[in-house]
Amino acid sequence: MANKETLDIVRHQLDAIRKNGVLDGENADRSENLHRLFAYPAMMVPMAQYAIIKAISTCLPPKAMAIDPFMGSGTSLMSCMEFGFRVFGQDINPLAVLLTKAKVYKYDMKSLRSKCQIVLDSIRDDKSVHIDVGFHNIDKWFNHNTQVDLSKIRRAINNINDSAIRCFLWIIMAEVIRTGSNDRTSTFKLHCREKSDIEHRKDIINILKNFSTLLQRSIDDIETYWSKIQVVKESMGGCYMPNAEIVWGDTKNNINTTKKFDLLVSSPPYGDNHTTVTYGQTSFLPLQWIDSSDIDCPFDYLKTTQEIDRQSLGGTLNRKEVLRDSDCVLKKSESLREFYESIPDEEKNKYLKTLSFITDFDKSLDKIVAVMKDDAFYIWTIGNRFVGNREIPNDQILIDLMAVRDIPLFERAERQILNKKQAPKNNFSNTMEKEHILIFHRSV
Repeated sequence: MANKETLDIVRHQLDAIRKNGVLDGENADRSENLHRLFAYPAMMVPMAQYAIIKAISTCLPPKAMAIDPFMGSGTSLMSCMEFGFRVFGQDINPLAVLLTKAKVYKYDMKSLRSKCQIVLDSIRDDKSVHIDVGFHNIDKWFNHNTQVDLSKIRRAINNINDSAIRCFLWIIMAEVIRTGSNDRTSTFKLHCREKSDIEHRKDIINILKNFSTLLQRSIDDIETYWSKIQVVKESMGGCYMPNAEIVWGDTKNNINTTKKFDLLVSSPPYGDNHTTVTYGQTSFLPLQWIDSSDIDCPFDYLKTTQEIDRQSLGGTLNRKEVLRDSDCVLKKSESLREFYESIPDEEKNKYLKTLSFITDFDKSLDKIVAVMKDDAFYIWTIGNRFVGNREIPNDQILIDLMAVRDIPLFERAERQILNKKQAPKNNFSNTMEKEHILIFHRSV
């Protein structure tokens, strides 16, 4: 347990971080790092997470246990591993589970390079024009030649008998799909390109070349990341063995572990995924091509383009249920109650999704706090989104919900959101320009 003197030092370090601009990530090097393996929506800024964790690390035990219950692309877990922490992560999106596994798995590099070369050779020698995947509107999203090339990649990956390496290869293919499909990449929602754009790109996009190039680059990025971990290991006298457990999980219902954690580093969705960042829609096309035998997910994630988002926090909307369940959370959070009561009655229906999300997030907090140690630190990154031109005070709501659980705010900071992808303006458009980093800690 940290004493007052140590906590004061941490506060001083956090104050210095706030002032030097590192949280905004303006000087982050994005050219050579494993975080670019797949362009997952709303990824955390590694430099910002690293700086905050570094400041708090002096208050944590050696080989601390860290958790991210909404892990997404695994950025926070990777940062924790750079401090020698053992990590656990879960997410409701099966593509996020594959992606994070691909990033944190300790590969035998010689075997990885050898198996990847086998895949490239297999693709080169495959003369078949058979298309291995079929789904509704496949021709809308992929031209014929792209379907043929992706089928070659898919067959080659399926021939690899190492599941961890297959996981890595599926993510390489997922990024090739993201950039090579007919989906626009300007937002995270599924939107087909204009016919003229599709026709123009048809002779420019080279799926097989892109796969090969990305594969080689990603192998190098893995090697670079693990060289950092090796430095950590040496600094700990060679006693650090990377320990990462990554699983599928719906956090509002359960945390799929019996472990207890010293640190949480996470960024929950800022609202229901239908109207904010559509993680599921972004994942829909890649998941059509990834063999389902390598995916652990209990629901039909391909039922609709919005199925993953519908299963996520605030994704299921039943007016009666939302109003019934939200009564409890409105009592817990004065900030939410004041916000909701300020809305004219005729406009309240616009905010049912907001209430549904916060109610689900409150349920998640029950599950999360149950697996945290009494003196744990919580680092939450959260934004205040807008609905109907009203700013929802997510930061103050979270402070209220943590206070109800006797976990007070320790420190806070803000960061500017740089190079943000914006959805087209509408009643639910997210116009946030900054995020709030809220650190909680209960002295015991």
